[in-house]
Amino acid sequence: MWASAITASDRALQLVKIIVIAGLLGPSALGLMGIALLTLAMLEVFSNLGMDIALIQRHEENVNEYLDTAWILQIIRGGMLASMAWIAAPQFATFFGEPQSTDLIRVIGLSPLLLGIQNPAVMYFKKNLEFHRQFGYQFSGSFVDMIVALVLAVTTGSVWALVFGKILGDATRMVLSYVIHDYRPSLQFDLAKGQELFSYGKWIMGAGVTSFLLGQGDDVFVGWFLGATSLGFYQLAYRLANAPATEITKVISSTMLPTYSKLQDNPSEVREAYFRVLQFTSIITFPMSVGIFVTAPSFVEAFIGEEWLPMVPVMQVLTIWGLLLSIGANVGPLFRALGRPDLETKVQIGKLVIVVIIIYPATDMYGLVGTAGAIIVGSLLVSEPLANYLGLRLIDGTVRKFARTLAFPAGMSLFMGVVIIAVARSITVTPLVEFFVLVVTGITAYSGALLLVESRTNYGIGSMLKLIQRNLG
Repeated sequence: MWASAITASDRALQLVKIIVIAGLLGPSALGLMGIALLTLAMLEVFSNLGMDIALIQRHEENVNEYLDTAWILQIIRGGMLASMAWIAAPQFATFFGEPQSTDLIRVIGLSPLLLGIQNPAVMYFKKNLEFHRQFGYQFSGSFVDMIVALVLAVTTGSVWALVFGKILGDATRMVLSYVIHDYRPSLQFDLAKGQELFSYGKWIMGAGVTSFLLGQGDDVFVGWFLGATSLGFYQLAYRLANAPATEITKVISSTMLPTYSKLQDNPSEVREAYFRVLQFTSIITFPMSVGIFVTAPSFVEAFIGEEWLPMVPVMQVLTIWGLLLSIGANVGPLFRALGRPDLETKVQIGKLVIVVIIIYPATDMYGLVGTAGAIIVGSLLVSEPLANYLGLRLIDGTVRKFARTLAFPAGMSLFMGVVIIAVARSITVTPLVEFFVLVVTGITAYSGALLLVESRTNYGIGSMLKLIQRNLG
C-alpha cells in the first residue's frame, strides 16, 4: 500500500503539472520538453549499470561493503552523462529539427549527476520493503518539481518551467537522501565488487536498452518523422492512456523484486505470490484501462481543451498497450529475482525486431495511430505471450490457472465498457458533466459485476480483500 501511495502521489502530481502546463503552453512546448527528456533518456539507458537491482537481489541483508563502489560508479556515470548532454546537445537538436531545444538538453543533463551523488543507501528502502521511508524521499522531489514548474509556467509562460522543476526536484531528492539515512559513503573503490555487480547488472542494462527502444523509441521516431507538435500529442496521450498500467507496473516492480528475492529458495511461495499479484493487479488495471478507452473523448475536451482532441484515437489505442503491459508487469521482477534477467532482455529483443520492421510503414499510412498500433502488434505477437510463458515455466505454473485468473476481470471490464458506451450515447450534456457521469456509471457497473462474480464463483475476491484488511490492520 505504501508503494501504491508512492506511485499514485507521483502520478497525481505529474498529471496536474502536465495538464495545467499543457493548457498554458500548448503542444509545441511539451514537444520541446519531450525532446530534451528523450535525449537524456537515450544517454541514461545506454549507461545504466543496474547497481540498485543487483544489490536488492542479493541474499545478504547487509550490503554496505558494496555501497561505496556502487556510489563511485554512479557518480562517474552521472558526470559522463552531463558532459555528453552538453557536448552532443546541438546534434540531438538538429536530429529532431528543433534547434531551440539545445539549451534545454544541456540543463536537463544535470539530472543524472544530481541523482548519482545521492546517498546509495536509499536502496535499502526497497530491499527491506520500507516503503514508508521511500514515500517521503520520492514525494518530496515530485512535490518540489510540480510547484516550481507551475509557478514558473504561470509567471514566465516558458517551457523552461518544466526544466527547472525537474532539476530542483532531483536536487531535493539528493539532499534528502542524506537526511533520511545515516550511511555516509566514502571514496573507496573495490574492483572485484564492481565486477561482481556488473556481471549481474549487464543484463539489467540490456533490458533497459531494449525497454527504452520499445517504450521511448517510438517517441524518438515520432519526434524525428512527424515533428515536435506531433510528439507533444503522442507523449501526452501515452501518459494519460497508460497511467494505471504504468503506475501499477512501478508498484509491482518495486515491491515484488525484493519480495521474490527473499522467497527465491521456496518455489511454491514464489508461485503463490505470483498468482496472487496477477489477480490483484488485473482486478484493478482491466477496468481502469477500459474506462480510459471509453471516456477519453469527454476527458480530453473537458480538462485539456479542443485543440488536443486529435490525440484521442492515439490515446485509445495506447490504452490497449497499457493493458497488455499490466498483464506482463509481474514477470520482469520474477526473472530478475530468480537470477534470470537474461530472459527479460531476450524477450524484449524479439519484440523490438517486430516493431522496427513495421513502425515506419504503419506511421506513414496511419500517422500517430499507426505508431501506437506497431507497439501493440509487437506485444501481441512476441513479448507478452513469450514472457508470460517463460515466467510460468520458472515457477511451475499452468496456463490454465493464468487464463482463469485473467478471465473474470476481463469479462467484468468489458461489461462495464458496454454500459458506459450505452449511457454516453443516451445523454446530451457538457463534456465535464458527461465525464463524471460516465465515471460514476463505470464504478457502479463494475462493482455490481464484481459482487455477482464473488457470489457465484470461488474466484477469491473476498479472501484477497480480507488479506489486505488484515495487513493494513
